[in-house]
Amino acid sequence: MKKIFLGLTVCLFWLISAEAQELYPAERLGRGRLVFEKSRHAIELEVAMTETARARGLMFREALAENTGMLFIHPKEDVLGVWMKNTKISLDILFISPKGKVVSILQNVQPCITPVCGVYDSHAKALYMLEVNAGTVARLEIVQGDRVLIELEE
Repeated sequence: MKKIFLGLTVCLFWLISAEAQELYPAERLGRGRLVFEKSRHAIELEVAMTETARARGLMFREALAENTGMLFIHPKEDVLGVWMKNTKISLDILFISPKGKVVSILQNVQPCITPVCGVYDSHAKALYMLEVNAGTVARLEIVQGDRVLIELEE
């Protein structure tokens, strides 16, 4: 009986996951590189420039390679929001101004495992949002006010 229940639970989870992925379709992402001015440390980027790509973000990913991240480019500078719905990895999130200044940082944001997920906001206007593995901010000693250079591939 336990094996049947476990099998049904796995099937239900798979169906819910497949349905969620259909709601947030994958879209081709841009590429680029972000360099921290102070340390000269580089992050290889996947770039989400469209509303569809920003909505999906890092959902459904099992892992994110070290020294990589996803850069979200928003249509205008504003207080930005982020949620962890269907996200499976803990993240550090940096909000960046149009001039390349880190204006806000969220560290070790955990995946949302409940049906209703809260929204975290930047508390300051930003144009870009960078998501990297949790612990990156501490490891690289990134602080609010640091400057970055963003290089996008054509």
